[in-house]
Amino acid sequence: MIKELSTVRECIVNTNVTLKSIIQDIYSCDGPIESLTQLNADGRNQINVFRNLIENLELYAREAESQQERSEVLEEACNQREYLTSNIASFRKANVECMARIHKKSSEQLLGTSKEEQVRHKLKMDKENLLKQSSTVTNQLLSVSRQLASTSQQSLDTLETLLKSSSTVSNISSEIKNAKGALTQSEKLLNKYGQRETTDKILIMFAFAFFLCVIAYIVQKRLF
Repeated sequence: MIKELSTVRECIVNTNVTLKSIIQDIYSCDGPIESLTQLNADGRNQINVFRNLIENLELYAREAESQQERSEVLEEACNQREYLTSNIASFRKANVECMARIHKKSSEQLLGTSKEEQVRHKLKMDKENLLKQSSTVTNQLLSVSRQLASTSQQSLDTLETLLKSSSTVSNISSEIKNAKGALTQSEKLLNKYGQRETTDKILIMFAFAFFLCVIAYIVQKRLF
């Protein structure tokens, strides 16, 4: 288990580095939209890998033999969940900025081409085509926004699951403490009953000895 847990931790570090690299690539991306779409696909894949690795940590926490190990691994999973949430926020921010740059660039090209038509009459692409391209860019940007919203919802659902798991672990810990207290109290009662049993045996032996003495005394008086 230690070796497997070490492997998961190493994969988490590598996935985190890869995801941050993709986020930086999105920040520096100026288009075309296909490049942003590919970066988003890679980013969502790394987010899913990150989420699965955190779930593996939570699984190890539930299967840990000691309460201390369970708490440590669960805390580690919670911290990694916060890192994932931070990366998703950076991922969304990078996409928003990149989409704004691409949209601005598309608008500038549209206006620049129109001016060139009026001044030089050397239009390479008419306004209708440019408008269609602009509409296509807008639709693709909206699609990326919906995908990001879906990823955020998945993160929220997973966080809610983690909170429920933490509550369950806390309840189990409380039940174990209560059971330990009950066992300690039972042990004290058993020790007390054991001492009382020993005392009763001694009293019975004394009473029986006294009874024998009385019988011997009566027999002696009658015979002699």
